[in-house]
Amino acid sequence: MTNYLDLLEKDIINIKNGEVIGRFDDVEIDASKGKITAFYIEEGSRFMGILGKSKTRKIRWEDIIRIGVDVIIVNADDDNRAIKEMLE
Repeated sequence: MTNYLDLLEKDIINIKNGEVIGRFDDVEIDASKGKITAFYIEEGSRFMGILGKSKTRKIRWEDIIRIGVDVIIVNADDDNRAIKEMLE
């Protein structure tokens, strides 16, 4: 079983191109069903706000392939970037 704090330490890797796309930042839950519907990922580097603003990317629960010991593997298309821009 993985808890929230463990998720914060994991890199997110896109299986389509092997790219490390960011780190886990938050989760979206459907309260009526009691299920996770999406993860939010912090893209880019941010060091106390000095290195610039990081961007948020939404990954649907269905696109998460595996939550491993060190990484989370996802199958993410570039069309998620449009969602990212809407959240800014």
